[in-house]
Amino acid sequence: MAKAFIFPGQGTQKVGMAAAFVSGFESGMRVMEEVENAISFDISRMINEGPIDELTKTENAQPAIFATGMACITILEKEYGYEITKKAKYMAGHSLGEYTALCASGAISISDAARLLRIRGGLMSKACSDRENYSMVALLGVSSEVIGPLVAPYQSGRNICVIANDNSESQVVISGHRKAVMSVCEEANYCGLVKAINLNVDGPFHSPLMSQVAIEFDEVLANVSSYSNCNVPVIMNTTASPFTQKENLHSNLVGQITGRVRWRETIDFLMNDKDIDEVIEIAPGRTLSKMLKRSYSEANVRSLETVAQIEEFIKAES
Repeated sequence: MAKAFIFPGQGTQKVGMAAAFVSGFESGMRVMEEVENAISFDISRMINEGPIDELTKTENAQPAIFATGMACITILEKEYGYEITKKAKYMAGHSLGEYTALCASGAISISDAARLLRIRGGLMSKACSDRENYSMVALLGVSSEVIGPLVAPYQSGRNICVIANDNSESQVVISGHRKAVMSVCEEANYCGLVKAINLNVDGPFHSPLMSQVAIEFDEVLANVSSYSNCNVPVIMNTTASPFTQKENLHSNLVGQITGRVRWRETIDFLMNDKDIDEVIEIAPGRTLSKMLKRSYSEANVRSLETVAQIEEFIKAES
């Protein structure tokens, strides 16, 4: 039997989230140092001390969440001898978590991924400096099949609203101009909407309004020193299908900026594979684990965000 490893995205950051992986573990500290050297910024201090408002800024949250995930992976491998690329059948990451999955699979180095996420976060943050005009909202209790027709009239011009994240059969995130997003929320009230949650993000991510970011990030990706084929297939956000070949990595990462995160299809893919006996979410948080269990109550899901959880996992594997 095999494992699938999943990696969270923006919104899971919290002050102190990497403490368990840095205190007392040299391999964890080395990851943080590598990330800091790559981005020329003391990200570990911000993770440890905050303030949360600064940590939540897109250009900080993205490398911070990535660094925490890679510290956990490195400790599994270096301190406990768990070779993730030999145990995993698939990996997948939600939005920025895709970079952690690609790095863990060997497709991109820690330094290159950290630099890309710092730049990616900065471009995304500054693209929509007038946040009052834009919005991202999580809609609970409705599916993309319900919301799809509601966003259909808002696909161009000054009233854009699209499905940014198809997270599950009962959670969809919409993104775009605030007026259009609010109109869709209003209509969703008559279609089974349970709750609408405004997301604390810097702009309308995964929407056509990020097109200029995609153009600029395309140029940034062209300067990455090297990519490698994945040692473990990564289920990509925009295709919900396995990816291994380095030749397609650049275009996939550009497309992800404006494309929909097809997470529901990604989880369906993993759950329909009979070889996978456990899905493991790497730190920080348990957002993806909880969402998966709501869709597949019988699924064997585990979260690794503390040393105790890692040791319990290693014991179960031995």
